[in-house]
Amino acid sequence: MKLLSQSFEKDSSGVVVLVPEDKEDLWAVYNLIAKDDEVQLTTVRYVKKPGKESSKAKQEKKIVNLRIQVEDVDFSPIDEIMRIKGRTRTQNDDVPLNSYHTAELQYNHKFSLFKSDWDQVAYDIITKSCSVEEKAELGAVVLQEGVAHICLITESLTVLRAKVEKSIPKKRRGDNSAYDKAYTKFLDSTVDTMLRNLDYVKLKAIVLASPGFVADNLLTKLFQKAAKDNNKELLAAKSKFIVTHSSTGYLQGLEEAFHNPELQKKLSDTKYAREISVLDDFFKILNLDDGRAWYGPDECDKALEIGGAIRHLLLTDSLFRSDSISQRKKYIQIAETVKAQGGDVSILSSLHDSGKQLDELTGVAVILNYPILDLDE
Repeated sequence: MKLLSQSFEKDSSGVVVLVPEDKEDLWAVYNLIAKDDEVQLTTVRYVKKPGKESSKAKQEKKIVNLRIQVEDVDFSPIDEIMRIKGRTRTQNDDVPLNSYHTAELQYNHKFSLFKSDWDQVAYDIITKSCSVEEKAELGAVVLQEGVAHICLITESLTVLRAKVEKSIPKKRRGDNSAYDKAYTKFLDSTVDTMLRNLDYVKLKAIVLASPGFVADNLLTKLFQKAAKDNNKELLAAKSKFIVTHSSTGYLQGLEEAFHNPELQKKLSDTKYAREISVLDDFFKILNLDDGRAWYGPDECDKALEIGGAIRHLLLTDSLFRSDSISQRKKYIQIAETVKAQGGDVSILSSLHDSGKQLDELTGVAVILNYPILDLDE
């Protein structure tokens, strides 16, 4: 996302001008815009033609620039559409003041976001989303015979970039030629699709996951092509490719693969792997039932009162999208207090499986430095 300008006042109010460029940017904006913020952008409005006062008068579509006080934000990651609903806050020749309007946020179109209180979470979202280094770190291909899913994984999203499907006949006793031909075509097609959709130079790692030896065969086919084409950049990136096992070639197999401790070690410098690792640690300690892992707002509040008790605070980003300003401020303050006491804070994306699991446990959890019993009483 591009940050065109920013202006903040001493009372923490201010405005930023942003340009979203991809789905990850829309997710960042979705987490950034809160109820009662104001958004100014160019949008489309149907207005009555001049001189036509009748209720049956024809309408025409006009491009207008509106400033809207936000009442609701809707985001569909699959369709890559974000709609902002609210009332207009500035006078316009075509749109009456305080009239309802729903605007769609467009890629590569600037908009201005006005907030009365820019808190630390909002600052961090701007910093991360406008930094190229903070975006996609991992590529992944999860596949089985006949189907492959090519994905990009960011801190917040798993984006399906392409899907390859090919019918592969079963092996026949004494004659596997039809199977071998179809399987080779499938691997070739998957390699070509990978190279079009994954930037192996910029990505930190690319995970190939499958049942059996399909991922190994894909890796072999990929570097046979690299050698044949004398693709020096791809040959130099060979160490970035990691083969691992999954029970399926569909997307749920990707989540399964990332819970493999050996894979987590290899990907320890990526945010997504760290996010999964810390949640796995939480569940392991919780299952021990020794008083070092707790979840729920009340339990976490009690642990916070004991200075230095919290080793790791886990929150989901959905907590910071609450319509309640007091709730947002509460969790911002909790996060800052834990950091000040020497603890770590992880904010998990509710679009990843790890964030969804934490949401089911109220969205807030802690791992403690030492056992504390009966926090739930």
